Amino acid sequence: MPRLLLAFFFVVAASQASAERCSAVVNGSEIVVDSENFTTFANDVKRREKLLSWPSRKWNKAWGSPPACNSGVLYDYLATTVPTEEIATYCLTSTEDDGYFLIPGPRNFRGLCRKTVCERVNTTVDETTEISKSIAQGATKALTEPGGARAIAHQSGALILSGSAGTITANLASTGSTMMTALSAPAVLAAAGVSVLAVGGTVYMCRR
Repeated sequence: MPRLLLAFFFVVAASQASAERCSAVVNGSEIVVDSENFTTFANDVKRREKLLSWPSRKWNKAWGSPPACNSGVLYDYLATTVPTEEIATYCLTSTEDDGYFLIPGPRNFRGLCRKTVCERVNTTVDETTEISKSIAQGATKALTEPGGARAIAHQSGALILSGSAGTITANLASTGSTMMTALSAPAVLAAAGVSVLAVGGTVYMCRR
């Protein structure tokens, strides 16, 4: 009997500890987040989602995997990788292949991007490398010219170059024809703002 009680308390304790965690795919990698550490924005999101009667994902005891993180937790978590003075201008977006990212753009109350559209650019390995290098160099130089492109290297591993299609083209002019073709599309040229996101071996172009 004592052994059974001990086992029972161990399972309960483990479940409670695990229940404080959630999982998500961020920047192409699966992560587990201690959700209680990221509640500033998440609490408001959770409250408003309940008011809208959004279904919540239950703990999957059969598989032993943590529940999916809600957008509020992910926003708070990724906000730690962005300079504090800039996070107000960021929103959370997601792609089918690489999960969630934080990019410049207006957001709704859940922290999700309102109008941003992200498309994967089928760059070659060499072109992806050159794009990543170019953005990283720009981030090191801290490009802050009025009307110019802004390069940011997130601690999360994402490299972002944002600005107008023209300024980004000027900064990535030597990176290859695939990226230049994508940037010259009519919808991109007409966009209010454009961001090129490089993470791992993948490049996305986002417009709003």
